[in-house]
Amino acid sequence: MRINKIINGIAAILVIAAILLLSDLNNRVSVEKGSNNIDKNKRYKFCLVHYSESAISEDAEKGLRDELKNQGLTEGEDFTLKVFSAQGDMGTLNGIAEAVVSEKWDLVFIASTPTLQVFSKKATNLPIVFTNTGDPIGAGVGESFEKHRPNITGICTTSDFDGMVDLVLEIIPGIKSIGTIYTPGEINSVKYIEQLGKSASAKGLKLVTVPANSATEIVDAAMVLATKDIGAITQIVDNLTSSSFETIVKQANNNNIPYFAFISNQLERGAVAAVARDFHQAGVDAVQLGIQILGGKSPAEIPIRNVSRTIVQVNDEAMKHFNLKIPDKYRTNQNQPVNDEKKPFKTQIRMAMVHYVASPDCEDVAKGLLSRMKELGHEKGRDFIFDEYNANADIATLNNIVNVIADKKYDLIFPTVLATTQALSSKIKDVPILFTVVADPVSNGLGSSYTNHIKNITGIDGMSYTDKGIDLIKAYMPNVKSLGALYCPGEMASISSIKELEKSCKKNNIQLITVPVNSVSEVTDATTMLCMKKIDAICQTPDNCTIPGFSSMVKVTRKQNMPLFCFISSQVQMGAIAAIAGDYFQQGKEIADVSIQIINGKSPSEIPFSRIQQIKTVINTVAAKAYGLETPKELLSSADQIIKE
Repeated sequence: MRINKIINGIAAILVIAAILLLSDLNNRVSVEKGSNNIDKNKRYKFCLVHYSESAISEDAEKGLRDELKNQGLTEGEDFTLKVFSAQGDMGTLNGIAEAVVSEKWDLVFIASTPTLQVFSKKATNLPIVFTNTGDPIGAGVGESFEKHRPNITGICTTSDFDGMVDLVLEIIPGIKSIGTIYTPGEINSVKYIEQLGKSASAKGLKLVTVPANSATEIVDAAMVLATKDIGAITQIVDNLTSSSFETIVKQANNNNIPYFAFISNQLERGAVAAVARDFHQAGVDAVQLGIQILGGKSPAEIPIRNVSRTIVQVNDEAMKHFNLKIPDKYRTNQNQPVNDEKKPFKTQIRMAMVHYVASPDCEDVAKGLLSRMKELGHEKGRDFIFDEYNANADIATLNNIVNVIADKKYDLIFPTVLATTQALSSKIKDVPILFTVVADPVSNGLGSSYTNHIKNITGIDGMSYTDKGIDLIKAYMPNVKSLGALYCPGEMASISSIKELEKSCKKNNIQLITVPVNSVSEVTDATTMLCMKKIDAICQTPDNCTIPGFSSMVKVTRKQNMPLFCFISSQVQMGAIAAIAGDYFQQGKEIADVSIQIINGKSPSEIPFSRIQQIKTVINTVAAKAYGLETPKELLSSADQIIKE
């Protein structure tokens, strides 16, 4: 009996111990695995690869980050996310793919069709979730949404073409034809015009298309499209036209043609209405598929699916301009996404902008930044402090300013031009530095590439579009054989710009002759010396000597009857003949948008450098005559700005 009691007691203890053990195990599982089966004891390694920087890629990335947070994952603690961008270059994209394949990742997120095409061939053993892809089957990932490559799944964002055609017909009754520009080299672009054509034909509309193969061809393509007998432009989405859409909008407005968009961000830039897939939601949807993979499911088991949300929005001001009315059913059903940019700042943000030299382009950047902040409802003095500093082209003064900036502990620093950025970056390592008007930031030490750079620095470059500058000169002087330019040997940005100009000249069999200048006081003599060379015209790239001394260049070249071209619009107003100029006011607005990302928690290291996108053709017809040249008629019709005084 006693033995039986002992045995029973031991058995009871064992049962209790087993229960406690199981309870502890269950508790551990509940801690280690959430409802989404994410292992909270693991630090996941993710990467995201963009083909190019655009509004839709930014929206997708924002959605991706938001949903990771919504899933209970904190960046830096539960996961790392490395972001790559090929800047629209296939060679760079292939290099990124090879770098990604050489490492182990828990998830690889990719955006755009070109990116999917490259990764589907190179990354066969990595779990891939794509987004912002209009035709994944055409890109070669499988036979159907259900039968696809075993390591790939994702979100298809093909546009709502039927919805667009219906909207256009209701807004413009009696319309007979619509038009769009497409990119023959992009699979999704070709697919999209086929689908839009079918939707248009089904409703009795004719679709007119014009091809463009590069950013330089967009202007001509837009001009050609505007001459066609179309009642509206319904611009499809692809990598090329999405980054150059403002050029198309401008031509549409100049020719009184309403522009309809498939991207909601284009509304604020002139589109009358948009039938847009929600690319932010596409990022959210992609993460939801990724969570299934982290939970143990194979991508092969997860069907590709369409983005779960479409938005119809209108631009009331543009509608009024074209005397159009939106049907009530669209207005009442508009689904406006939350705009984090317009949320009030939690605390007052301290900002400083630092100039090396006073110049109209740098002033335009400041104006553009403040204008964008105002558009977003952020008031200077209330929501943010904005202090401006100017070194007046003096290095000692610049170094003193850098010390002042460091002592005042600003939240954001906005340097213009390379010298200012380098001085600030050498001293300040823990405050975000957002540069503008910097020529060739990579070659000048700010990073090894546009995606891999100094961790507290990002920005928008100010490289001159020298190829287009040469084309502009040839429009005035078709037989040009040699050009001249001044440069500053001690200024790295000046050397970079001259190298770019030299490359463009070689492409056109034009000789480039240069004369060095080391200070503003030397500009007059250096220009005189340059005019004595065997050159047909001067094509002056911007630098810190010739910008403040440009009026001297105008005086000397007028006296010597040497045609003068440039790359800054204000210099055309000063007397140069013409320029392909960066829109620095717009660059200021763009850097303001970058600053909002950082204020909302994004690290500068996650934001690739970008190229100045908005450029304009500025001509001075009076100056051309003063130099003995006539302005071609085609420039008069296509120029963004004509100066006649």
